[in-house]
Amino acid sequence: MNRAKLAVLSLPFATGLACAQTSVTLYGVADVGVEYANNVRTADGGHSVVRMQPGNQSGSRFGIRVLEDLGAGWKAVALLENGTNLDTGTLANGTGSTQRLFGRSAYVGMQGPYGSLTLGRQDAPIYDFAKTYDLLGVSARYSITSMDPVFSQRIDNSLKYLANFGGLTVETSYSTGWDTGFGGEVPGAFRAGQQLGGQLAYSTGTFGVAAAYDQTQGSTAASQGLANKNLAVGTASTFGALKLVAGYRWGRSEYGGANGSTALTSTLRTDMYWLQAAYALTPTFSLTGSAYYSNNRNSNQDPWLFIALADYALSKRTDIYLTGAYALNRNGSSLAVGTGNTVQPGSNQTGVLLGMRHKF
Repeated sequence: MNRAKLAVLSLPFATGLACAQTSVTLYGVADVGVEYANNVRTADGGHSVVRMQPGNQSGSRFGIRVLEDLGAGWKAVALLENGTNLDTGTLANGTGSTQRLFGRSAYVGMQGPYGSLTLGRQDAPIYDFAKTYDLLGVSARYSITSMDPVFSQRIDNSLKYLANFGGLTVETSYSTGWDTGFGGEVPGAFRAGQQLGGQLAYSTGTFGVAAAYDQTQGSTAASQGLANKNLAVGTASTFGALKLVAGYRWGRSEYGGANGSTALTSTLRTDMYWLQAAYALTPTFSLTGSAYYSNNRNSNQDPWLFIALADYALSKRTDIYLTGAYALNRNGSSLAVGTGNTVQPGSNQTGVLLGMRHKF
């Protein structure tokens, strides 16, 4: 990604202190396309729709990254990253009544020889896991997030540690209130809205394996003892122009509701599996195929999702893409092909999306 950079020499604030160099990087992504989907749920049944959809392969964004070299291997870091719906120009990444100017990321911290420690709104470790073990890039439409949005989870009020030791990556996170739009940080209710997460990953470049965990507590005093837990494992291998990925997610949910405050009638247990392959036919043209399956242990509503992506790079910064998805619903399940779509229970759904993305 070609990014504009501004280097600034800061003045010393004490005698004998060497000047620290600060770099400021401005960057962004613009991504939008046109989608066709059938069996979209309406008050009088399922109907087809053609509409513009933003942030398909990558969420549209504008970011400011700051890095200050403090010497002796230590650096101060900060990131502000805005999410934008390119079709309307409105802010993305809002939840509930909360609208976020920097909804993708907003944090500050330190980076040193033993890793980085950052505070603010950040990607959960299970999201970082999915960036590697979902070949569709955890995109808003037609990806692993269609099966389970936990894989694109960002966490407010978080403390995050990340370290790389050769091919080994260690990551942990803790939040006092994982989503401000849903509540949390309740006086007298210490566990309300808490989040715990982690990832352990190993990569040689052509082979990788990882495990990630995510746990969020109910957001109110009454629901703080309820937890939603997810454990994911994945492996990836590269053979020249071919890349293969396989993954599994164990899930256990005790609460639900619009704001995470409602106890489920019974604990929901699900198992999710996925297989993917990507092949670069040329340096500028690639194909990706994915199959996802969810096994609902509480019922026989077990949907499949199949996705195919063709991507052509017009340049190093600009590409066009064509994505097709098919959700196979069984026994009353209601999986839609992607974010922004709903489907009649038991009905299958097809979606096709043609779009363009530019990185700067």
